[in-house]
Amino acid sequence: MNHKRGGKTPVKERGGRATAVAERTSPFSAQTFMVDGLAAVAEYVRFRPAALLEIRCTKRLRDSVTELLQRHQVKVNIFDREEEGGDGVQAPVSARVSLKALDFDACLKRLQPRTHDVLLALDHITDPRNLGAIVRSAAFFGVREVIVPERRQVLLTQAAVNTAQGGFALTELVVVTNLNRALGQLKDLGYWLIGTQMSGEPFHKLAHVYERSVVVLGAEDTGLSKGVSESCDRLASIPGLAGGLDSLNVSVAAGIILCEFTRPAPVS
Repeated sequence: MNHKRGGKTPVKERGGRATAVAERTSPFSAQTFMVDGLAAVAEYVRFRPAALLEIRCTKRLRDSVTELLQRHQVKVNIFDREEEGGDGVQAPVSARVSLKALDFDACLKRLQPRTHDVLLALDHITDPRNLGAIVRSAAFFGVREVIVPERRQVLLTQAAVNTAQGGFALTELVVVTNLNRALGQLKDLGYWLIGTQMSGEPFHKLAHVYERSVVVLGAEDTGLSKGVSESCDRLASIPGLAGGLDSLNVSVAAGIILCEFTRPAPVS
């Protein structure tokens, strides 16, 4: 049986638009990244064609790229690998894409009409490869928003985009000033907070309890911060086998939990 949370009117957050330090690029400003590989570029064509600035491909793959684009107007530059030295550094197909974070106000507007939903929130993940892998898993399982704090958290970087492959074409990175406050606003909107912690309940028991959930993953080395942990409604764990390691990589844990939380509820 699904539980519903009362619907208070959410208090607006300013979307993390604090004055940025001079050398730090605002996460809400468009940045350009490279995406390599036909499959990854295809995800942007499918889900976010407006983000594509340019596609580069070899002569051999020109027809594949042309077929992929169909009605989309994207600049395509053809290059000869032998003319560029043939050292294998240049991918056969690559694209320049423009990406930026989503602010929390815009995120709240997207969430309000949803009745069944799963979100992810990250409590200060610092490795860009972990962020990219988490976003890739989120996109695979249909999770459209990953919420992160602006400070002491990796945001959009080339390494994260590389690891996510086409993940950022489908899943938005939502940057907030204060994660705990943002989670409270999601509670007011009707979401239940499921934190991940080694001492928590087996995660599969919580997968279909709530109609709208936010799965909160902790930092690689310290896990959930005390404040975030105390804000969660339930704490979930992934049981391992006796004699095995104590914990999983956070990106692996994200994929396991999302597989269970996003699959259709069993028919009773």
